[in-house]
Amino acid sequence: MPWVIGIIIGSFFANRSGLPLLPLADWASYGACTFLAVLGISLLALGLKACPLTVLSGRDRSALVTKGPYSYIRHPICLSCVLLAFSAAIGFKSAVGLMLALVALVVTYVHALFEERELERRFGRAYCEYKSSVGMFIPKRKTTKSPR
Repeated sequence: MPWVIGIIIGSFFANRSGLPLLPLADWASYGACTFLAVLGISLLALGLKACPLTVLSGRDRSALVTKGPYSYIRHPICLSCVLLAFSAAIGFKSAVGLMLALVALVVTYVHALFEERELERRFGRAYCEYKSSVGMFIPKRKTTKSPR
């Protein structure tokens, strides 16, 4: 979430300072911003519902969460933050915000790679099987075996 707040503040001041804006029509900017924000907030809410903050809730951290949005993608909360970062950048039509959102995307991806190494260490084969069947940020297409 700090990325989103930083991009909102940075985009606001970048726009006030006369830095270049993205060449988007107002309707396109607002439409894309709204779509990404609704998607990001929904994904964040569903991700937190499926996997509440274990430190605050006192839940057991030894169970691998594979329900809710985690049954489609492995990092829904990370993806929601990236979507919100792009939403803010597009909403402000900020070229600087868009560059920051791209940086947030790269940093989030690297963070997810490190997190996955820890999850593989903690959950072993169960996580490796989960990883092979569920996409990192984009859902994998489910393949069904056709009867012969």
